Amino acid sequence: MADPAVEPIHVSELRGDEGGAWRVTTRDSTHFFDLDLGTVTRVPGVNAPPTINDRPRPLRTIDTLKVGHRGRWTMLTDGWDDDIEFYWASTSTVAAIEAISRDELPGVGDAVSD
Repeated sequence: MADPAVEPIHVSELRGDEGGAWRVTTRDSTHFFDLDLGTVTRVPGVNAPPTINDRPRPLRTIDTLKVGHRGRWTMLTDGWDDDIEFYWASTSTVAAIEAISRDELPGVGDAVSD
């Protein structure tokens, strides 16, 4: 868990070479970037419909990811597909980009079922 006495690190942009774990809050959803592993996971907000990106996906590119702008990035598929080269995300306006600890990433510490 993050230390409440430590001020959170906010940045205005991610390029992809920063490393670490990041929470990107948009108007409609939250996106968790693990730049050490090269993954991104979307967690839809209450008014956002589910999508195929609501699970960890391998990050391919970050095209633009700036506070005050729409986020755009691409993700690799799960394997070979003749019809789909990659997935893309185009988000609502980015409200905040915050560094987080690895234990704040979705799925960390979740029970694994057999």
